[in-house]
Amino acid sequence: MAPNMFLTSGKMQTVYSVMQLRKRDKYSNVDYERQEMTMSDGGLVSLDWYPKKPTSNIVEPTESSVRSYSLVNLKAMPIVIVLPGSMGSSVEYHIRCFAKSLCNGGISGCHLVVLNHRGYARTPLRTAKAPAFHYTGDLHEVVQYLSETYPDSPLGAIGYSMGANILTKYLGEQGKNSKLSAAITICCPFDVTKLYNSLGKSTFFNNKILQSNLTEAAARFVRKNYDVLQSGPRKYDLDSLLKARSLIEMDKLLTVPISGFATCEQYLRESSS
Repeated sequence: MAPNMFLTSGKMQTVYSVMQLRKRDKYSNVDYERQEMTMSDGGLVSLDWYPKKPTSNIVEPTESSVRSYSLVNLKAMPIVIVLPGSMGSSVEYHIRCFAKSLCNGGISGCHLVVLNHRGYARTPLRTAKAPAFHYTGDLHEVVQYLSETYPDSPLGAIGYSMGANILTKYLGEQGKNSKLSAAITICCPFDVTKLYNSLGKSTFFNNKILQSNLTEAAARFVRKNYDVLQSGPRKYDLDSLLKARSLIEMDKLLTVPISGFATCEQYLRESSS
């Protein structure tokens, strides 16, 4: 697939990816195998594997397995973790295209796994914690799990937008201790304060297209998970949030307090990678 010459900005690329969300063709026709994983705080994430979830490669070597070239190759198959963008998931067209291209036409024998954010892609939200730019905990636990379950498989990761920011922060936090052999970030915001300042500019595109669609998507997440979000000791003004007309308003009412930050400025600063 050739890049689209008309998608010259990140905003246009965002709109285009939403428009292509449900598209299916020969480049994107994939069927995932789902695995659910409970985090240490009780939250739930889903891992969508393509072409399928590999069996654990923790095996005791035998004389026959040492001689078996195919078994050695099976044990060493690389695993690539994909982190979607904000409010994104494994169903997005560009992620399905990437999965098929990588596993069928790229790296022979590669396994791909999409780490879906909590509450998205039919993943139940179990705890009062919303996906956010700063939070690397789920990625850390998934990488640790994969490295222990598949110790002979090299691990790589690719992140898009918010997923790229989470991946970049994770790499910075882990440093030389990172268990990833390779990583790619696409459309990483890096400075989340600048990102929100750009979204907050009063332009026709921002006001009528981008903000309205993003806030409606965020509102759907809140409506679906209203009771869970209010299940913790702290209560949030979700009714006002559902009337908000910008992402920054929504973040002030939910993302900032639910993530433990005192102000929106602190959240944006700490979220920057």
